[in-house]
Amino acid sequence: MKSTNSSMSVKALALGTVSTFSLLATIAWAAGGAGVLDASFGAGEEDGTPAGVVSTSLGDGDDVAEDLVVGADGSVVVVGNRFNGQSNDIVLVRYLADGSFDAAFGVGDADGTPDGVVNISLGEGNDFGTAVAAQADGKLVVAGYHEEGASTNMVVMRVNADGTLDEAFGTEDDGTANGIVNISLGDGDDVARELAIQPDGKIVVVGDSVVADGSTNIILARLNTDGSVDASFGQSEDGTPDGFVATSLGDGDDKANAVVLQADGMIVVAGTRVAEDGSSNMLVARYDAAGVPDAGFGVSGDDGTPEGFVNISLGDGDDLSRDVALQADGKIVVVGDSVSADGSSNFILARLNADGTPDGDFGVAEDGTPDGFVSTSLGEGNDFATGVALQDDGRIVVAGYHQEGDSTNIAVARYEANGELDQSFAQADDGTENGIVNISLGEGDDVAKSVAVQGDKLIVVAGTTTATDGSQNIAVLRLTGQ
Repeated sequence: MKSTNSSMSVKALALGTVSTFSLLATIAWAAGGAGVLDASFGAGEEDGTPAGVVSTSLGDGDDVAEDLVVGADGSVVVVGNRFNGQSNDIVLVRYLADGSFDAAFGVGDADGTPDGVVNISLGEGNDFGTAVAAQADGKLVVAGYHEEGASTNMVVMRVNADGTLDEAFGTEDDGTANGIVNISLGDGDDVARELAIQPDGKIVVVGDSVVADGSTNIILARLNTDGSVDASFGQSEDGTPDGFVATSLGDGDDKANAVVLQADGMIVVAGTRVAEDGSSNMLVARYDAAGVPDAGFGVSGDDGTPEGFVNISLGDGDDLSRDVALQADGKIVVVGDSVSADGSSNFILARLNADGTPDGDFGVAEDGTPDGFVSTSLGEGNDFATGVALQDDGRIVVAGYHQEGDSTNIAVARYEANGELDQSFAQADDGTENGIVNISLGEGDDVAKSVAVQGDKLIVVAGTTTATDGSQNIAVLRLTGQ
């Protein structure tokens, strides 16, 4: 592990607004029921923007959301990125339950910076936030990466409930500011894409690293509560330092996009396996609490995939997994997208049993999709599923986006526990199939990147919308769940 950054700062943004969209939003649904924008969130203005949507512009440049976490009090924290025309910084924004900025977070200075926003720069180069998780004490842990010159390093940081860096985290004498851990595993690029917090407070980070031959391997890392590397994790003789696990499944690239923790300490990772010919399959892996691949997972195949891994191909097209969730019964729900025979991309849901085999009771259909999988087309064009959240009643909420022609819209779909579209959700009269909400926030592209269930009645989505001038804003939406 090394640091390449000598100058780091956390500063509040000089510009920032929370507003409803100035563009007319086109959202079609019935007058009430599940899948309707929540009018108590981001109350609309007289410009025709519906309540239920909040757009955040942090000044000139692009502002994008990557992940979100919902607090027990209804607050929403979004992590994303802010490009000011010269460099890219990590941003954290916390909204109250009504969609307004939280004045107790990221308290601004006398320069007019809005409270509720924290901007983090790690020095020269670009910084990207990819994931956020909340500790029980209200502190937030953020994962991402830092680009400087030809090198890209993993970054993990922890901020206090008020948005300041936690000085007790990442205190190594390597030139990196307290509150921040900067990780390099060699000369290649290292990227953190997702994280999860164990009940004991240790932090599991997943991502990928480019090795000497130019291929990409899955990386798992575990940090102690103070940000130091957990040397009891991932002990191996392959040259990977203690605290880290590197996984290569052969020639080609292996990438991790999401992680979820089982109650027994097992670590479930979803990602993508890219072969030498460029084709890609969904990949699901499970590791035990010590970072060793679980020999009891994924043992049914005869495709040469080692125990502990499930390699999923749904046909000749590319298949990618982007997010993962764990049911109370131990079954694993994976979402992503798959290229079908006509060349278009569809939402894909997969549900695996605890041993990694497809759940034969899920997604039973006559469309040629194998049992255990659900393929959903939202119409002409391409569909990409980026996030999944589970309701307490077993329903599955998926967020993503739909591309058709020059238009890209946010899409949210809800499925019954058996994989069928929930006919009570988003009963629209615009030709969209029941169970699916199609949201356009104007003439520009609108993309959802993350989704969370708030209580048993609300669904929160974070993403990005493109304004008429071509700039991007953070977009947060809240839908009714019943």
